[in-house]
Amino acid sequence: MSSLIPSFIVLGSLLITLVILIRRAPNRKPATIVNSVIMSALCFVGGMLVSAMYTRAVGNENSNPFIIAVLVAIGTFGALAIYIKLDEKKKLKQQQGNND
Repeated sequence: MSSLIPSFIVLGSLLITLVILIRRAPNRKPATIVNSVIMSALCFVGGMLVSAMYTRAVGNENSNPFIIAVLVAIGTFGALAIYIKLDEKKKLKQQQGNND
């Protein structure tokens, strides 16, 4: 069972990202949900890139699965934070443009 914990961490980071993006969506239309799924997948790819850098640096034989899973989660949530920040900035500019 303990060998599955890294897999659960990685899966959990993907699912939590998806839930956060769907909850932030302005509506629950199919296009919005698909956009949330795609953005969560792209955030997950960012997390995979962070863990790939670690694996490449230490070598595949010396890499610890727990560290890789935590790095995937950190990278995924980091990419999500960047996306949310850029999305808020875009919405703020749109609101300022509508007020002018």
